[in-house]
Amino acid sequence: MLQRISSKVVSKIAILVMLQIILIVGSFGVLSYFQSQQSSLANTINIAGKNRYLTSNLLLQTQSYLDGTSNISQLNTAVNNLQSNIMKLKQGGVISGIQLQPLPIAFYDVWNAINTKWTTFKTFIYNSLIIQGHENRVKAISYLTRTRQQLNILASDLIGTSDTLVTQLAEQANKNFVQPIILQFIFVILNIGILVLILYLITRILKPIFLLTDAMSNVKEGNLEISVNEKGKDELSVLARSFNLMLETIRNSIKKQEELTNELAKANEEMKQASRLKDDFINIAAHELRNPVQPILGLTQILRSKLRSGDDGNNTSREEQLKFLDTIMKNAKKLLLLEDNILDIARIENKSLKLNFEKFNLEELMSAVVQDTKDQIDNNNKITLQYNQKAGTIFQVNADKARLSQVLSNLLSNSIKFTKNGTILVTLEGKENQNQAIISVKDTGQGIDAEILTKLFTKFTTKSYRGVGLGLFICKTIVEAHGGKIWAENNSDGKGATFNFSLPAQISNTSSSIES
Repeated sequence: MLQRISSKVVSKIAILVMLQIILIVGSFGVLSYFQSQQSSLANTINIAGKNRYLTSNLLLQTQSYLDGTSNISQLNTAVNNLQSNIMKLKQGGVISGIQLQPLPIAFYDVWNAINTKWTTFKTFIYNSLIIQGHENRVKAISYLTRTRQQLNILASDLIGTSDTLVTQLAEQANKNFVQPIILQFIFVILNIGILVLILYLITRILKPIFLLTDAMSNVKEGNLEISVNEKGKDELSVLARSFNLMLETIRNSIKKQEELTNELAKANEEMKQASRLKDDFINIAAHELRNPVQPILGLTQILRSKLRSGDDGNNTSREEQLKFLDTIMKNAKKLLLLEDNILDIARIENKSLKLNFEKFNLEELMSAVVQDTKDQIDNNNKITLQYNQKAGTIFQVNADKARLSQVLSNLLSNSIKFTKNGTILVTLEGKENQNQAIISVKDTGQGIDAEILTKLFTKFTTKSYRGVGLGLFICKTIVEAHGGKIWAENNSDGKGATFNFSLPAQISNTSSSIES
């Protein structure tokens, strides 16, 4: 019951019902009041009309007294009755068993006129007509005969004034009769208005229910984007808010489920991709291992056979033997490089890649790496390797010298691998105001395949039949570990690509330049 009382919806209906009850009780009370006023006014009209009868009776008693057919007591009774009736007419009270209300103030002027005429009539009777003693009765009768016309005039005036009061009271009664009708009409309109308001409120109350019903139908059909208007603070508004929150929770749950499904699908795809990359890596690694191993085994077997056969070198020149050994060493270095790359990947994955920082001149390191790379270029390759750096510029860096050599060597090897005939240009530039050195390796080879451009620096990314796709990933890790950045792009002329990486550096710059 307390919950029902505290209900805002029930409270609204209860307020309207109370208004309806108050309006009904009020209308009954007001109409009863006007009815009582009408009855009281009717009684007042009766009493005012009684003045005519009592005046006529007094006139008759006066004449009877003068004729000797009645005594003074009867005359006084008639006088007192008329006087009492006139006084009760103004003051109200119980008269003839009827509770009479005081005369309304609006009629005092007429009542005063009645009272004045009554006083004149009464004075005329007692002072002019009633003569004490039998000896004077003859004179009184003679006087009465002479003044009978005056007596009738006074009585007629009193009756006329009383009739005037009766007329005015009747007019007021007619007006009062119209007022209850108007009030009844007003009360009918108000009752209709309250009923319409109750109907409107019930419609407002039912509207959220209709909306919830429609929303549930939409949800049943699979539409979860719908929502219900939740204006207000009553229970139905709370229900609408709860419904909207439920839908939002369902939508979020479905969205989260879809995200998890997408993530799972993505993870599955990544697993498949990783599996493919693993297979590719195994195949490429096996191929990369086979390439250097075969010449090593073949040339070693040739040298071993010659030594066992006691070849004194007449059949095989010393230069040819050195050439065999150079080839064996070259392929052995390839194996060592592959091993180092695989070990570096393992260190990177385990976050155990360590850097030995020291301060040195970056230009000197780059000159040495470029020169070393020139010495290793196969004479059969028609490649020109150039290194440009502004003369007099000092690039002081705090870095791992061996790792930076590894980065530049990897980039040069990568360019050499994809450039059969052309030029490779290495440049070192500085942004003095940013304390940053920019190293670029620009080639005129076949460029970067668009398919792998966006994932160029990830593991196992390659379109070459040589290499396992680890070098650029290792370069990226090393450069970023030094606080730098690495990026690559195809050249604007459509010939070759350019690899760039930046490093923090302390730079002092001059304007001249040299080429080596």
